[in-house]
Amino acid sequence: MASVAIRAERMRIIRSFMERDSLTGLFNHTKAKKELDISVSRSERSSGELCFAMVDIDKFKSVNDTYGHPVGDRVIIALSRLLQQRLRKTDIIGRYGGEEFAVVLPDTDAASAFRVLNDIREIFSGIRYQVDNGDFAATFSCGIASIKDYRGSAEIGNAADRALYEAKNSGRNRVIIAGNKE
Repeated sequence: MASVAIRAERMRIIRSFMERDSLTGLFNHTKAKKELDISVSRSERSSGELCFAMVDIDKFKSVNDTYGHPVGDRVIIALSRLLQQRLRKTDIIGRYGGEEFAVVLPDTDAASAFRVLNDIREIFSGIRYQVDNGDFAATFSCGIASIKDYRGSAEIGNAADRALYEAKNSGRNRVIIAGNKE
């Protein structure tokens, strides 16, 4: 029995390393996409609400170039912790790559997703990072897509990504809902 328990625990640890980002502890890109697929399938079966958001730290390359990669890592960790603190336990958060994050918000309409992520954006932009010659702040842009407007995980993912680029191209430090022409 002890041998089986040890092997099972070892397998859980290995699986965690395969599914988690080593810097933030969030789901990695592959696991985040898999969780989006599962959540979209559930939402489509139940005709429930679901939003998907792409979050990207603005001008992150300049943070790394100006202050160094360890400071850049601190910014990434700060955003990952803020997302974990401000989102629900049922929400799925992944580090999609580099300075980009994916958020799946089950049972959430676009207006509610906007409010929550915009609040997080405002809090994040107020965080000051101490460096040798002073301090600085970072911002992020976000694109949101709702399952009510798009079908399938690929379509909702592409829509959120387009909304993210719209947010970046229209000045950064903002949240945009895909297809919203207000």
